[in-house]
Amino acid sequence: MFKKSVAPLVLAGMAALSTAALAASQTMTGDVKSTDTAKHELTLANGSTFEINSHVKLEKFKAGDKVAITYETKDGKMVASKVHHAK
Repeated sequence: MFKKSVAPLVLAGMAALSTAALAASQTMTGDVKSTDTAKHELTLANGSTFEINSHVKLEKFKAGDKVAITYETKDGKMVASKVHHAK
């Protein structure tokens, strides 16, 4: 009986790990088109818009700045955890 109950648990664990891998952070580099501090959003020149965590100070970035953004896609939105100037 014990062996029969272990297999579903192993499969469930594997499914959970593969889901976590899909939520892995990604990085995108580009030029800032605009920022909206009220909405905590940053838009790149390529049209990509990111929701920015409140701990990131958007005031440091202005249109034309080259930035690197670390983000995850959550509920169809790109949510950035880090933004910094890039070279």
